[in-house]
Amino acid sequence: MTHGIRTTPMQPSPGTEPWPDGVTARYLTVAGATVDVRGSGDNVSMTCLGCDLGYSAFGEARTRELAQGHAEKCRALPRPAVTG
Repeated sequence: MTHGIRTTPMQPSPGTEPWPDGVTARYLTVAGATVDVRGSGDNVSMTCLGCDLGYSAFGEARTRELAQGHAEKCRALPRPAVTG
């Protein structure tokens, strides 16, 4: 009898993967997707890579607050990586 053997591969951790170009902040959702913040000053946007929710009409501080708040509640699974 074996215990603790994983037969399906785990997805890479968003905390260890390099951030995409332009991402200035990244928040982990409860289901393992990320909410990415891009830009600075008044030209800032956020996008959830689980459910595709996005905002782009707020300043940097407010966008980060919205991104973190969304990440704390979003249960959309991360989208699978597209392979060529």
